Amino acid sequence: MKKFEYEFEDFSSQNRIEFDFDEEIDEKLEVVIESGMPVMYANKEAYLTLAKSFLKMALCEYSSVFHLHLRQDFDGDQRETIRCHLID
Repeated sequence: MKKFEYEFEDFSSQNRIEFDFDEEIDEKLEVVIESGMPVMYANKEAYLTLAKSFLKMALCEYSSVFHLHLRQDFDGDQRETIRCHLID
């Protein structure tokens, strides 16, 4: 059995989120369109970063207009690869 514990600071009152990633770890994330469908390619480190971000969105009190702009490989110098919108 595996267990996952995650403590984080809640910035939802400011309608912002902080990504938890380590600059020493090389997250790989890319979303491409294949046969008209978006397909996400990511390594385990990137999926863990996404999971932590989605947990924050699910457990905190973000407004219904909150959304994430994710860039390829979580690199601010890369192109935006996907947006994730929170809806009611």
